[in-house]
Amino acid sequence: MRAALAADRAHWHRRGHGSATLRRGYHAVWLYRLSRYSHERGWRMAAWLLWLLNGWWTGADIPPSSRIAGGLFLPYPHGAVIAGAVGHDVAFGLQASIGGLLKEPDQDIGGGPGLPVLGDGVVLEAGAIVLGAVLVADRARIGPRTIILKDVQIGETVMPQPWRPLPGRGAAA
Repeated sequence: MRAALAADRAHWHRRGHGSATLRRGYHAVWLYRLSRYSHERGWRMAAWLLWLLNGWWTGADIPPSSRIAGGLFLPYPHGAVIAGAVGHDVAFGLQASIGGLLKEPDQDIGGGPGLPVLGDGVVLEAGAIVLGAVLVADRARIGPRTIILKDVQIGETVMPQPWRPLPGRGAAA
């Protein structure tokens, strides 16, 4: 746990955000690490109480059953949901989320039943969502407001579909 917290602090400093201990996003990561530690020790009630405290204080929903490696960067935790497995040095933008999809709840690729896996160095920009048993490979970048339902390759950048007018939606005559 100490090594993961040190990696988290180092990632904050590399991104130029100064003292991490004063940031609510770092508080979210710190409370997650404590709840995960409790979860691994079998202290289920303490783990879930810390999860509830994390949601109340920071607005982030990071269950203790998630597996997050060191170096998580979460500058704006309010509205973020992180359920699955996350690699080293991953950055989440404003309200970026990963989670399950009820379509295939039994498929497990390493993040848990129906949950995604993010590789090392992945960046999820503002509003990006990864749903289901999806593998987002190392150094991938998910653009703002993009919904990912299929695997993403190593180093790939995925952007949302361009805006287009819908047929029959013109101005009233």
